[in-house]
Amino acid sequence: MIYLNAGTFHNAKREFSPFTASGQPVRCTLPAIAGGCPQPPHERHTVMPKAKIVAPEDGARLQALDLRTLGRPTHLLPLFARALRQDLGDFFERELNRRYHAGFRLSALNQHLPAADELRWQWHALDDWQLGSHFDRGLLLGILDYRFGADGAAAKDELPAETETERRLARTLAERLLPRLAGVIHRLAGRDAPDITLRPQGFAPQPAWQLELDVADGDRPLGALRLRLDHTAFDALLQSLSGQRPRLPGPAERARFDETLQLRLNARLLQQALPLGAILDLKPGSVLPVSLPPRAEVCVRETPLFSAQVAERQGKLCLSGFADIE
Repeated sequence: MIYLNAGTFHNAKREFSPFTASGQPVRCTLPAIAGGCPQPPHERHTVMPKAKIVAPEDGARLQALDLRTLGRPTHLLPLFARALRQDLGDFFERELNRRYHAGFRLSALNQHLPAADELRWQWHALDDWQLGSHFDRGLLLGILDYRFGADGAAAKDELPAETETERRLARTLAERLLPRLAGVIHRLAGRDAPDITLRPQGFAPQPAWQLELDVADGDRPLGALRLRLDHTAFDALLQSLSGQRPRLPGPAERARFDETLQLRLNARLLQQALPLGAILDLKPGSVLPVSLPPRAEVCVRETPLFSAQVAERQGKLCLSGFADIE
C-alpha cells in the first residue's frame, strides 16, 4: 500500500512524488495516479493466469488423460520396455539367428492401451495372469523360409492361405515368449519367476496393456510381434515398477482377526426372582409355574448384547435370529 502522507507536485514534469511507509519516494506520472502508483517490489502480488477456454477443433488435437493410468507409475514403463526388448532380442539371437544363420532383430517397441481390432489373438494363462500374443504372417513366413530353405517371403498381395504349420509356429512362439515376458516382470520385482506351466485359454479376457515389437530380417521388415496383458498381470507389472512389495504374512498375521478373537456367549432364556422363604421351601419334585419369553438374551460377561430364538436341531438347542438389544 502507498501512503500519501507527503510529497511534491511538479508542473513542468507533471509528476507526483509520494512516499511509502518506509520513507522511500515512489515516482509516477499523473495518468498513473488515477489507477494507483506502482507498488514497490516487496509489495507486489502475484497474479495467477486465467483459465483458457479451448476451441473444440483445438481440443481435438490435445491428448486426453486416461483415468485408468492416473496415480500409477506409468512413467516407469520405459524401464520395462528396455528390459523386455533385451530379453526378447536374446531369444531371437539364440534360438533363430544362430540356428538358421539369420539376421532377425527388434527394430522398435511401442506400448499403449489396447484398442479393438480384428486380429486373432492367442491367450495363455500363467498362474492368475492371462497373457495374449499375435504374430504377423510376414514374421511367421520369414521364420519358416529359413526353416525350410526358401529364398524369401512372397509379396503381400500374393500370400497363400494360412496353413496349419503357421498356426503351430505361432503357438510354439507364444509358449516360448510369454514365459520370458512374465520373467521380466518378476525380475523387476527382485524375485525369480515361478516354475508354472503355461495353459492355453479358450476365451479372450479384457486386455489392459499392449506391446508391439517390429521385427526385421536385416534391413527387410517382416512384421510385428504383439503381446497383451490382462488387468492382473498389468497390476503386477506396475507394482514391480513402483518397488511396492506385497507384504508377507508375519507370525501374528497367519490367522484372521475373527479367528483369534474368542468370546464366550451365555444364553439366558428365563430369569425369575423368588423370596428367600420360597427358595427354602423348595423340595425335590417341586414345580415352579413359569412362562417362557419368545426370545432368549445372549450375554457376554453378564452383559446382554443380543436377543435370539432358541431352536432344536438334531437333539441340540441352537440359537438363531440374532438381533441387537437396544
